[in-house]
Amino acid sequence: MPGSPVDIGKVLMDKYSLKILASTTITPKSVPDLSMTLRIPIASCYRKVKALEKLGLLECVGTILTNDGKRVRLYKSKASSISIEFAGEKLRIVIKFPEKVQKIETEVL
Repeated sequence: MPGSPVDIGKVLMDKYSLKILASTTITPKSVPDLSMTLRIPIASCYRKVKALEKLGLLECVGTILTNDGKRVRLYKSKASSISIEFAGEKLRIVIKFPEKVQKIETEVL
């Protein structure tokens, strides 16, 4: 279940988190692969992936064995689309998952 609109909003305003979500929309990727292809420092990449997973926006879909024998997790975006609306005194984030649509609202004032 996604977190609060404020928590999700903070993540969506982060360029690294957005790159990770966009990069894993179609094809699952490992953190080392994301770090290398997106040019995100590896420690930051692990932190962003953990935050996205905690909010329910990213999920581990499997593991692979690397050439040097290490097991790494593969992550894929759970959301098919995300939109943010500001209407009146409310902030609304709509997250579309393949199985459902999740609407989250909060009062701004």
